[in-house]
Amino acid sequence: MAKMPSKWSKTPLRDLRTYGGKRAPRLDECDYRADEIVHLTICAANETPFRDETLARMICDNVEFYAKHFAFRLFGYCLMPDHLHVLLSPAHSGKSISDWLRSFKSYTGHEFVKLGHRPPLWQRSAYDHVCRKNETAEAVLIYIANNPVRAGLVQAWNDWPWTKVFVEI
Repeated sequence: MAKMPSKWSKTPLRDLRTYGGKRAPRLDECDYRADEIVHLTICAANETPFRDETLARMICDNVEFYAKHFAFRLFGYCLMPDHLHVLLSPAHSGKSISDWLRSFKSYTGHEFVKLGHRPPLWQRSAYDHVCRKNETAEAVLIYIANNPVRAGLVQAWNDWPWTKVFVEI
């Protein structure tokens, strides 16, 4: 049985959970249902599908819909041409980040096909970053919101139509 080096985890690789088919380490000490702030990065499967305004609007609407549906606290998000950043917390919903992600990716993937696109929309997994105790939602949101600025798409983060923040930054 393959094991990760003990400085990273004591859990065998086969027992680590991921949000997709590939194995990606998850924190042993983190309860992904707890009131922890998590930064998700979800990548498109192919090129830059979110340049399509109809698709981009549908994705953004469903980030908000599924956060509300699962009673998660949504701090903000930014949809780039080829990936999505979301900052959220399960709060006291009792649901896990993987529940939210599975529902969100499934629904948006089906809608992507209905819009006439060829599947898949999303890569199989997602990158998560559980915010550390010294990281504030505001600091992570500044990083997320400035993605289009760093990419040279806009001069100011609030000029990007696919960024939305729900706390003051």
